Amino acid sequence: MIRGLLAKELHQHAVTLAFLALLIFGGLTLITGHDMIRRAGGGLDALRLLHYTCVPLACLVLGQALIATEFRQKTQLFLEGLPLPRWRMLVVKFCLGLAVMLATMGVALAIAWWRAREAEAMTPRFATLLALKSAGWVWFFYTLCFAHAFLGRYRMTFGVILGFALICLLTLGVRVSEFGPFALVDQRFAYERHVFPATALAVTGLAGAGLAALGFALGLVRDATVATLLAEKMSSREKVTMTLLVVVGLMVGTYLYEYRRTTTPVQMPGAIEVVREPAKVLASAAVDAPSRAELAALDAVAIHAAQELQAVGRYLGCPSLPIVFIVHRRDFAGGVFEKGDLKAAQGVMVRANLTDPGFRNDQLDAWLLREVLLAHTSGFAGRERNAWLFDGLQWWWPQSRGGTVALDPAAREAARAAMPSDFAPRHLHAWLSLRQQLGEDRARALAGSGLAALAELKGPESCQRLLAASFAAPLAANARGWLRDALHPASHRLRDAAGMNEARFIAAWRTALAQP
Repeated sequence: MIRGLLAKELHQHAVTLAFLALLIFGGLTLITGHDMIRRAGGGLDALRLLHYTCVPLACLVLGQALIATEFRQKTQLFLEGLPLPRWRMLVVKFCLGLAVMLATMGVALAIAWWRAREAEAMTPRFATLLALKSAGWVWFFYTLCFAHAFLGRYRMTFGVILGFALICLLTLGVRVSEFGPFALVDQRFAYERHVFPATALAVTGLAGAGLAALGFALGLVRDATVATLLAEKMSSREKVTMTLLVVVGLMVGTYLYEYRRTTTPVQMPGAIEVVREPAKVLASAAVDAPSRAELAALDAVAIHAAQELQAVGRYLGCPSLPIVFIVHRRDFAGGVFEKGDLKAAQGVMVRANLTDPGFRNDQLDAWLLREVLLAHTSGFAGRERNAWLFDGLQWWWPQSRGGTVALDPAAREAARAAMPSDFAPRHLHAWLSLRQQLGEDRARALAGSGLAALAELKGPESCQRLLAASFAAPLAANARGWLRDALHPASHRLRDAAGMNEARFIAAWRTALAQP
């Protein structure tokens, strides 16, 4: 009876089995070309690529051909009508597919060694290690595809979810390459000649045994037979549910990938590091051999920037500030500052020529004040509802250094000339449009005069409370950050810090500028 079942399977799936063998041998021929051998560093290393590409695909096709297609087309009903236990039919299918895969990969291993025999010394121990590793990999993926074939109409959904889960694990930094089957076919697959991978083989064997047991358990279910399960199509409700699960999995995977990518720390080996809580500055030269003058400039600029950011952070009450990376470039002009391509969670990178005669620390301080607070608040500091306060801070801080400042006649006249004749709260709410009309320098001078007027009227403490309420807390670049910023607009912060609404504040502002 077993011989008859085997003959039936070979006759029914002969074309599929021949195609899979041709696929594996064709893949081996393709990847063992001369260019691949030179790139890999060894003739047998191409087998590792063959295991990662052709073996999973071949196992998947075998599982679908031997199990899913036959049950879906109900061709197994003839066998179930015979006095034959179902487990025998499943065992024959399982053993046939596994034997075909093992035999094909054994031949592929022999062909790869024959082609590389002049460069590879094949000892009995090395051949045994290669054979065991290859067999373990085939065993795991064949049992996985065998169990997967019994999921019927849920096969595709399960495959998508499994792929997303693997991506999430890799994104979260889980070392999947150290797990049993993946540890067998790692970078040392074609080179390790002595160490026996006992742990990896044991884990692979147990995992494959569990998957095979799951497949047989699904195949031997009596209630709601497997044939019915595989033959049915998804209902509309099931399709909607599965689609939602796939979409949710895609969203979660994308979020984890972005989170991992944006929070990965930036490494600057050999950089000068200066920590002044809540600020941290790293300075490095993008040159092969920095001179003594460049090293001295890096050290001085890093210390100065850290001290400046420390003063700003303490004035605003920031619990922490983004890390600042200063990169010295010889090819830049002195007053040029180029922003590096970093996410806000990673920090702020600035490229500048620190030894150029035109370089000035105060210009760097102004640049860092703007970019660090933008990164600290995930860009919310520059939004329309916060723009006038942000511009005002950039003018106010260098002038006051945390204290108060009296507007000199020139500054008062410049602010008065920049202020629209119908200046009202609506201009604060549309500050970006006003800035476009006035220009950045005039808009900052006008906004800074408003903070100076507030400090004169209510004291510098009220000005500090307003700025701290606006820029001290870090904001996340998501809906939570947007909601927190939207629920506490500048008008509410002004009322809490100074006890006045925007109309009264603007009236006091105009009065202060009207003074000679």
